[in-house]
Amino acid sequence: MKSSEDIKRYFQQATLSTNPDRHEAVFKKIRCAQDQSKATAPASSRPHYRSKIMKSPITRLAAAAVILVALMLAGTFWEKTMPSAAAQVLTEAAQALSNLRSVYIKAQIRTIAHDNFELIGLDYDFVPNEMWKEFDGTPQGKWRIEKPGRVVVMDGASSLLLIRPNHAAKGGIHTGFIGWLKPLLDVDKVLDSEIRLAQEQGSELLLTHKESLDGKDKLLVSVEALAQGDFTNDWLKNKSIPASDNRRIYTFDAETKLLETLEVYVHTDEEDVLVLQLTDIQYNLDIDPALFALDLPEDVIWYGQPRELADNEKYEQMGPRETARAFFEACADENWDEFLKFWSASAVDQRIKDYLGGLEIIRIGEPFRSGRYPGWFVPYEIRFRNGHTKQMNLAVRNDNPAKRYVVDGGI
Repeated sequence: MKSSEDIKRYFQQATLSTNPDRHEAVFKKIRCAQDQSKATAPASSRPHYRSKIMKSPITRLAAAAVILVALMLAGTFWEKTMPSAAAQVLTEAAQALSNLRSVYIKAQIRTIAHDNFELIGLDYDFVPNEMWKEFDGTPQGKWRIEKPGRVVVMDGASSLLLIRPNHAAKGGIHTGFIGWLKPLLDVDKVLDSEIRLAQEQGSELLLTHKESLDGKDKLLVSVEALAQGDFTNDWLKNKSIPASDNRRIYTFDAETKLLETLEVYVHTDEEDVLVLQLTDIQYNLDIDPALFALDLPEDVIWYGQPRELADNEKYEQMGPRETARAFFEACADENWDEFLKFWSASAVDQRIKDYLGGLEIIRIGEPFRSGRYPGWFVPYEIRFRNGHTKQMNLAVRNDNPAKRYVVDGGI
């Protein structure tokens, strides 16, 4: 094992970075790996770590001292001095994946079955997510992502979302329906995507090698990323992977450059929590074309962009708090025509009427922003007709052609 100063000097030369603080941050990780590699004492005398931490492959990797190369990719020097190791891996990956026809991915994600695909929660149960993609030579290909409560398909020309049982929305080829899962679905570009994000967001990316139990060489890519957005109010913190301080650990076959596993851990003050894990990934399967189409129910209700109203100017003048109050007043009065002026759907489902009809407004608070959400969150407390109360933050946004605030979530 080289001395600490030798490794530090090598690391600085390899990255060509001019930022000593970032050198030191990653060097600490290397030094930690060295220290752990010397831990040959009996298990009873070694430090104790929480089980969730010890399940992390990067921890086991450090304990085995198999780090061969550490590359931290920072934006200002990237274009001219891209480390040769990363460049070589990208080139080899592009060549190896050039004939990829299809991929099937199954993952477990801490989320809610019917809610947004990007949503996570540290105390949520794991929900199965399945993904199919057919690489047909076009930039977008054809794909499908599904979990028990919702499914999105892209047929090569447009996307379609179904929120079971009967709400749907249409989108384009660059839909935002699936959020962070879209780069994962582009498995042929996932390494390229992570390196680009390292450049743009200043995250740390470590390339390492290890030998598996069957003697095969594996390439591990570990990404340490900070939450993206303004969390002066932390309402959105840890509610998606981009909005969390997280570690993403990819394992590729070193020869084929095919992705084999992925684990995503969210860092908290107490522990690292596993929020996403690939449980199966298969390549070049024959995919039934029917998977890229959806049969919609006869009573489908469509979500879409708000249309301009005859009295649209009245609603344009409403701020986030006024919008929240008007929305809940419409619910209280069971005025569903008025309700639809704040709701991006073609009709009001009976379940929504039963849920929100006749409620009582207890409190409407001051709006705030959080993360990278383009709208506002309005605190509220309401009492339902059955006597139960609820406190939550209503999401409203006005980045639509009608230029008025509409409800986007939080009920």
